[in-house]
Amino acid sequence: MINRKSSLATAALAASTLFFASGCGGGLIPFTHELREQQGLTNEELKNLQWYVSHRITLRRQLESGGRQVTGTHKLLVVSGKTIEEVVIEQHTPGIAVNVTDGSITVSFEQGSSLDFSAQSGRLSPEPQRSFAEAPEPFPGNNPDRPSTPAVATGLFSGNYFLVVEPGGKVRFQTRDFEAVEDSFQAHLMIDSDTLDEVVENRKVLKGLRLPSK
Repeated sequence: MINRKSSLATAALAASTLFFASGCGGGLIPFTHELREQQGLTNEELKNLQWYVSHRITLRRQLESGGRQVTGTHKLLVVSGKTIEEVVIEQHTPGIAVNVTDGSITVSFEQGSSLDFSAQSGRLSPEPQRSFAEAPEPFPGNNPDRPSTPAVATGLFSGNYFLVVEPGGKVRFQTRDFEAVEDSFQAHLMIDSDTLDEVVENRKVLKGLRLPSK
């Protein structure tokens, strides 16, 4: 799987934190692993969410000489004399989750096919990384502009759920290997914040039972 920069995960965490701090709903927001944990979403609840893809996904594979058969509504292109099958999933195309694990979500955007999206390995935490001993700050209140300590990776997962792309740009789709091109490497999952609110509000909270009074 191709690794993304940790700054993307940091930005995603900041975006989700800002969303909940403001108390505003409506519109598509990036779905992050931090958001999943903050809301305590179960696998079944994730399957009840409406999913969207953030960027256009374009997958291509070269057909064998003379091959003209493509899958479903996919397109045939001729590039430099080669016959290419192309699959395009436009930005903000809706999909449903068909499988969920601790760090990945498999989403189907059409009948009979699906794509895997996964969170980043390692969680960002504001714990300092120290290479040398440092003297304590005698008057920390007098130095408000002092930079914050760098984030370090802890835990198992963090950040956005990106399209799973194997080394060499390969994506497994409908039992075949395709090549991801263009904005596919930036594609991650998004959700409608209103839908998330509905899922959270619909949780059944048990009030408990008390012993009968004597």
